[in-house]
Amino acid sequence: MILTPNDRKLFFSNFLKLLVFVNNRYNTIPDFGNPTSPAGLDLNYVVKIRNKLWENSFIIDEYLMETDLSDEDFQIISSWKKFIKGEFIIVKELKKFCIMLDFKKEILYGVYGISNPIAEVVPFFPYYTEAVLVPFKGVIIYDSLFVDEKIEFEASIKKSINESYVGLKKTKGIMTVLE
Repeated sequence: MILTPNDRKLFFSNFLKLLVFVNNRYNTIPDFGNPTSPAGLDLNYVVKIRNKLWENSFIIDEYLMETDLSDEDFQIISSWKKFIKGEFIIVKELKKFCIMLDFKKEILYGVYGISNPIAEVVPFFPYYTEAVLVPFKGVIIYDSLFVDEKIEFEASIKKSINESYVGLKKTKGIMTVLE
C-alpha cells in the first residue's frame, strides 16, 4: 500500500533531482536550491516546478541525456514519460492500494502511497483531486502531490461514483501498471 523505505528514498532522490533540473533549466523558482529531502519544502514552489515538468515529456528526455545516472535511476525516470495527468476521484482504499477513478476516461487505477497510505493523506472518500500518476518499479504511485479543492459530494453523487467503481471494476478491472 506504500513504498518501502528504500524505494521511498529512491523515488524522492530521483524526483527532487529532476525538479532541480527543471527549475534550473526554466528558472521557475529563483531560490529553490538543491533539496535532498521533501521535508520543509514550500509546496507552492514544488507545484510550480512540477507543473512545468509535466507540461511535456521532452523535459524528461533532456534530463536523461544530460545527466549521468545509474541504470536503475535511468529506467525509473525514463518510465515517468508514461505519466497520467488528470482529474481523479479517490474512491476507496483496498488492502493493496487506493482506487483512483479517472472519470473522463472511465479507468480505475490501483495507486500506492509513497510515505503514507493515501487514506491518511485525504480527509474523506470519495475525494476529488488533480494528480499525476507515474510508474515506479512495477506499481503506480502519484508524484507526491495532490491538488484539491476538498469537494464533498452529495449522497446521490457518492452513489453514482460507487456504481461507476463497481461497474468499471467488473468490466475493465483495475489498472495496476502503466505501460
